[in-house]
Amino acid sequence: MSSQDRRSMIIPTAFNSACKAMSFKTNVLVVGGSYAGLSAVKSFLLQARARFPQGNGENSQGISITLVEPRSGLLNVIGIPKAIVDNDFARSQYIPFDKLHDLSFDSTLSKDEILVKMMDECANNDSEGHKPNKYYGITLNYIHGKVTNLDVNTAKYELVDEHTQSTEESTIDFDYVVMATGRDRSWPTTPKAYTMDYYAKEMNHAREQFLNHDIVTIIGAGAVGIEMAGDIKHKFPNKTVRLIHAHALFPPEPLKDDFKKMIYDSLVRGGVEVRENVRVKEELENGDLITTNGETIKSSYNFWCNYHRNNYEFLSPELQKTYVTEKHDITINNYLQLFHEPTKQTVPHFFVLGDLVELPIIKSAGWAMYMGRQVANNIMNLIYNGSLVEPLPDLASIPRGMVLVGGSEDIVSELAGEVELNHAGYVQEYKDYCVGKVRATMQV
Repeated sequence: MSSQDRRSMIIPTAFNSACKAMSFKTNVLVVGGSYAGLSAVKSFLLQARARFPQGNGENSQGISITLVEPRSGLLNVIGIPKAIVDNDFARSQYIPFDKLHDLSFDSTLSKDEILVKMMDECANNDSEGHKPNKYYGITLNYIHGKVTNLDVNTAKYELVDEHTQSTEESTIDFDYVVMATGRDRSWPTTPKAYTMDYYAKEMNHAREQFLNHDIVTIIGAGAVGIEMAGDIKHKFPNKTVRLIHAHALFPPEPLKDDFKKMIYDSLVRGGVEVRENVRVKEELENGDLITTNGETIKSSYNFWCNYHRNNYEFLSPELQKTYVTEKHDITINNYLQLFHEPTKQTVPHFFVLGDLVELPIIKSAGWAMYMGRQVANNIMNLIYNGSLVEPLPDLASIPRGMVLVGGSEDIVSELAGEVELNHAGYVQEYKDYCVGKVRATMQV
């Protein structure tokens, strides 16, 4: 079906705020509301305002955007390692959707009646000085739930609840879909909570889990493991904190050895015991670790940070078979559309963003937000002009970079091959662990 044919099918969809799942149709379905998904939603609104600055007109065609996300806010996962050790800081890393700047949802589906009320109050608040979304020909809907099945034209979803397991599914038909569900890690670095209050309780519980243990070991020196080790040792200097990694250098990203050595040195200066080239085979009931060469490493509490899982399990079996690689990434073209290289098969209305995609980049919040803006630009142009307008940039020309918090809150960075310790700009950004930068970038 051509993009022009798809546009002729567009029917604006909205639903009254409610606490029960229902089936409906939307023009654009956004699955996942973290950096990539929320960036896309806000970019759709900005695109609509730019396209219709004087209003869309009563007789003009409007579009509906529906976000499905189990968390009722933006969780800044950049700050999760510190949030686990500092409960006051943890609250600053979760921004409820009704507290976002200049972004409100016209209708909300949630089992949480208080959330529905707060979201509705936010939608009716014109303190930002903008006219209602509908004035610009766009309706934004929010479903406090999760997608359980996704095919090329239809999604099934269920509402989430902190207290009960839902089994009631409803259906969403869509013209375009944006899949931005990211990746999960082991608890507590991927919290399970759906709301701000439960997230805060969860971070407090995570902290209490290791508080009374004298020896804390982190297995896996990726970005999360590195920062967990540094944060725990800095917050609790009397604990023995150990970081174990299976290889000689870390983190595993394709960066300069000087960067990796600076991370190592920072952790050691901060008092972290670092064990390289060590593989853990087994964790005993008392917390001790058995390595593959038979060594017993004394420990009492362990964080496993050597694993992540891309969230695509709800994709239909046919889509998984065709577009998911052996490394569990999803293949896309330069416009972020589903793409199968051997057959050159493209699903033109199906877009995938962020950590899920197979691209030669270092996955980051910055890239996720960039893709969200890019895909909104392309979908809006498909809807109104029938064409794609913005491919990915030449990735080979984009300098690689990374910023990590090491020991004693050192900021270690590499950008375009330049390795620095405590770069003034990054030190400033990490005072709030980039929450301000993220919100400014997304304009929320």
